[in-house]
Amino acid sequence: MTRLSDIDDAMERALTLARRSPALGPDNQNPPVGCVLIDADGRIVAEGWHRGAGTPHAEVEALTHLQRRHSPGLDPAELTAVVTLEPCNHIGRTGPCSQALLDAGIGAVAYGAADPGPESSGGAQRLLCNGVTVIPRIQEQRCLGLIRDWLIQLEERPAAAVIVKWAQSLDGRVAAEDGSSQWITSPEARTDVHHQRSWADFIVVGTGTLLSDDPSLTARDTDGGLLVPPVHQPVPVVIGHRPIPAEAAVLRHPALAAHGLDAPLQLTGDDLAADLANLVERGGPGTRIFVEGGPRLANAILRAGLATDVLVYTAPVLLGGPYTAVDSLGVTTVGGAVKLRPLTERWLGPDHVLHAVLPTTSAGSPADDDNHTRTKGENRVHRTR
Repeated sequence: MTRLSDIDDAMERALTLARRSPALGPDNQNPPVGCVLIDADGRIVAEGWHRGAGTPHAEVEALTHLQRRHSPGLDPAELTAVVTLEPCNHIGRTGPCSQALLDAGIGAVAYGAADPGPESSGGAQRLLCNGVTVIPRIQEQRCLGLIRDWLIQLEERPAAAVIVKWAQSLDGRVAAEDGSSQWITSPEARTDVHHQRSWADFIVVGTGTLLSDDPSLTARDTDGGLLVPPVHQPVPVVIGHRPIPAEAAVLRHPALAAHGLDAPLQLTGDDLAADLANLVERGGPGTRIFVEGGPRLANAILRAGLATDVLVYTAPVLLGGPYTAVDSLGVTTVGGAVKLRPLTERWLGPDHVLHAVLPTTSAGSPADDDNHTRTKGENRVHRTR
């Protein structure tokens, strides 16, 4: 596998290429993007950059460059695409970069900034679901700085993503009657959760889950090692008044030292909107907050209309009992149901995975049919290139 140091060097080149993209103006509302393809030894084999609205994306430019080389014996599966912005996942004037990379058989993709667009985001997820190794947040701040003028010109900034995740049985239970919950879902699903963690800036649990499960809250590979370096591990956040035990596993979280912290961030939960705003202020534009539970915290965030996404892993088992995934949301009629917009559905082993976004009202509470003013992402930057 390509070394991280080689990927970092390639990102330097991709940033240089991205600066060749045309300036923003009436004829170009697209961000600058650069892409480099490197082999297993870190050698650059192709490169490209985006030349403006309606022209090929940087990734497609690099793939076209690769095809023109006609290099015999070059296996695309051994190549890594290093791109300043997450490959897009939609059809605009051109096709989705994520699909172009899949069609070319590229084995790994490393990117700097996550795509903030409500329609174009999700490329990394598509790649991961199709077996491509995905390495996020390489030189992230520099890549975000590269698109800053684009965000400012559009007078919008990428909103924070607050992703509420849970694993449940087919009848919507998160634990058996005795309270046990390990493990409802399969190893394949749990592996995917670790990838989801690796893309987050913060990982959030309530004190109940912390005390009952003693989670480490790290993003790990199947061998138990760190999936991403400490600086890219999600910063652990505990919500609630009860103190963190001195022996808690989360106190040994590798992200703490990497970010100059002595302990996980702890917020009271008395004002969840303020708590999440605190995290967004710390994380900056495009902050990704991954809420792992427990059920009381997840339900409180959903009821308050603070979640932007849900990520639900459903196992084909029946548990029954009182431990439901979602409690009252204040919905009293079927007509008032909170209607989700599915982004992706897939199977991991025997388990079904749904990633969907929630509608919100301008007041930030769950919307019903008569009070739906916007869906998540409508106040976010649209990437149209």
